[in-house]
Amino acid sequence: MNTKQLTHRSNKNNFSRALLAVTFLLSSMSLVGCAASAKSLIQGRVISGPVGQSVGASPGDERFDEQGIPNAKITILSKQGNASRGRGVYTTATSDEYGNFELTFGNGQYPRDAIQVRVESEGIYTSRSQTFLPDEGDKMLCVVIPRPGYVIPVPLEPEKKEKK
Repeated sequence: MNTKQLTHRSNKNNFSRALLAVTFLLSSMSLVGCAASAKSLIQGRVISGPVGQSVGASPGDERFDEQGIPNAKITILSKQGNASRGRGVYTTATSDEYGNFELTFGNGQYPRDAIQVRVESEGIYTSRSQTFLPDEGDKMLCVVIPRPGYVIPVPLEPEKKEKK
């Protein structure tokens, strides 16, 4: 073999390797881009009850019709997490005036293992429970124990506009 043939073969192999590397790089970038922008959303409600416990429930569960606890802070932690130190916190949310909340998990942070749910607010005992996040299509129901004398504020009904 002469030097010209060796150079041609090595250039062809280098070009094939470079093309393969660029293809791999572009495909991995598109996969990372999709995963980074993917978000998971869980809806839920905070209500009062005889025990502090958070569970997944069907959206048709009648407990979702009960009066909700407003301004409750819901924190989702890893099983060994510590909210006061900020370790293992996946996400947080605050319930609205009707007790409803939405938890958003971004950047592939959706936990598949058991988690801690911590619910705290004025007028209730802080609730800590271990559970799993609800199945797809279900909601999270956070039941908390009200402190003695606490009256759940009733949200004002939206004003109805009269037709003229």
